[in-house]
Amino acid sequence: MQLPLVLGLVALVLAVAALVVVLEDRRAAKRAALQRKARLARLGEVDPLAPGRLHADR
Repeated sequence: MQLPLVLGLVALVLAVAALVVVLEDRRAAKRAALQRKARLARLGEVDPLAPGRLHADR
């Protein structure tokens, strides 16, 4: 009876840890993108990746 409970708790801890890692990775990627954009703006350059993210209204 205790084994399934322990295994369930271990699975829950692993799931929460994976979620934290994914959220931190997204946050770090967003921070890096903002820093890159700010660095390019200080240099007076246009983001070369920006045209790929633009969508024309049809």
